[in-house]
Amino acid sequence: MMKKYLFFSLVFICFLSACSSTPKEPPKPIVTFIDLQKFDDQLSSSLSGIKDPVAVNFYSPVTPNEIPQRIQKWLAMIEQSGGRIDVTSPAGEPTPKDPTIIFSLFGSMFSGIRALIGQYDSMNMEKIAKNKDANIMLGRNSQGNIYIQKIEFKQRDTK
Repeated sequence: MMKKYLFFSLVFICFLSACSSTPKEPPKPIVTFIDLQKFDDQLSSSLSGIKDPVAVNFYSPVTPNEIPQRIQKWLAMIEQSGGRIDVTSPAGEPTPKDPTIIFSLFGSMFSGIRALIGQYDSMNMEKIAKNKDANIMLGRNSQGNIYIQKIEFKQRDTK
């Protein structure tokens, strides 16, 4: 009889422990991209909890035309909510006088962003991205190839 109570007590404790929520990620000013839900949780927490810009770094070089879909979803939310997505050229390189030239270089990136609008998983993502702008900062490696140094998310300028 005692074993039966012990068994039911253990089962009850297991059910209670399954109800506990996972701890929220602490906000960080720099989040390193990894293609997992954990990245979304970290970025969400950081964008919600920090007023300063939040930077996204990458473990390996990412070209502007190969932005991971997980990042594209965030950029799509920013664009859809009226935010700006700026592209900063590598340091020391001339910037074109016509800003549309730079956007034509990244046409596939923006078409990918447009294709992903509406395909986001979380309503929370839309709320967090609502007042944000993004800046894609480019660099050039020793072979001369352009890559994304980081993507910076910041509070939208209210003019």
